[in-house]
Amino acid sequence: MDKLLGPRVEHLIVDQPGLLSDIVAEALELPKAFVLELLRFGAIFCSAVPPPMNPEASRKDLKRAVPRRALQDVAVPRRAYVRVHVHPIRYPAAYTTDWKARIVSKGAGYVVVDKPAGVPVVHSTDNVIESSLTCVAQALGEEEPLRATHRLDTCTSGLAVLGRTQEFVAAFNRMLRSERTPRPLRKLYRSLSASEPPLGTLVHWAAVGTRRLGWPDHTLLHADSAPGRLRCELEVLTRERVRLGPGAAAAGWAPAEAWEAVVELRTGRTHQIRAQLAACGAPLLGDTLYQRLAPCAAARAPADEVRSSSAVGEAWRLEVTDCQGLFGEVGTAVFEASLPWWRDE
Repeated sequence: MDKLLGPRVEHLIVDQPGLLSDIVAEALELPKAFVLELLRFGAIFCSAVPPPMNPEASRKDLKRAVPRRALQDVAVPRRAYVRVHVHPIRYPAAYTTDWKARIVSKGAGYVVVDKPAGVPVVHSTDNVIESSLTCVAQALGEEEPLRATHRLDTCTSGLAVLGRTQEFVAAFNRMLRSERTPRPLRKLYRSLSASEPPLGTLVHWAAVGTRRLGWPDHTLLHADSAPGRLRCELEVLTRERVRLGPGAAAAGWAPAEAWEAVVELRTGRTHQIRAQLAACGAPLLGDTLYQRLAPCAAARAPADEVRSSSAVGEAWRLEVTDCQGLFGEVGTAVFEASLPWWRDE
């Protein structure tokens, strides 16, 4: 297939009551087995009534019209609304990963996993199967997916903390939001760039979720604050030249060496490391989105390569002080990911 299937979302209003899979299969002329697979992936949504056209609709009508994920083949009434994501986004790395071997630590309330690149932490709108939350739960024999406490970009490998109980998630999120000094949680990342990144603290102001025709949503950085912009701060702690291994060559990267940096996040914005290093002229290798936003022309990706990135980054080390028993420790808990896949070691 020359090109990947693009997104296809179909919207249906049910004429006659019936079984959801039969209605979708007939309306979209799809094999019923394929529709049942879409249900398994969580790619079909239903509501009792269509979305109201009246902007002054009551709260009750709005609530009835909210589409909810259909994970079972259920009977739907006449005039029900159905949304079908016919081409769910797929994450093949979910099936080539030994998830049990990727578990770094686990306890009654949590699991720390060394997530591979190419698999999201949380499920996408149209795919609840191929996510770290679901895959780790299956590896542990748990019936329900685990809970997210924070996110990593799909293209980022490394440590992700998943919750087994809502109590742990709430306590860990309080720790993430803490502004105490010293911070009770330190998150260190490895990044890989063709250009040398600057050492020290970087501060920008971000317009998160910027939309531009032909571009994916991205974080646009500015030097000054303004309404709607969020403060971004990180520190580049170390940098060194490293030799790249066979994995880098397989990805089609020409350099035999690159700059690997250790970065500490002080804030947690969407695409923060990718955006800030690109703004300093050292975009991550493989990051075809933020390479185009880099100020140095030599660091930019070709204009026709704005697509889903395979940027190289790793959530390397997590240091938790004053654990309060969250990780079964009274004092400090330290977790580290394995050596990054791009290294020649």
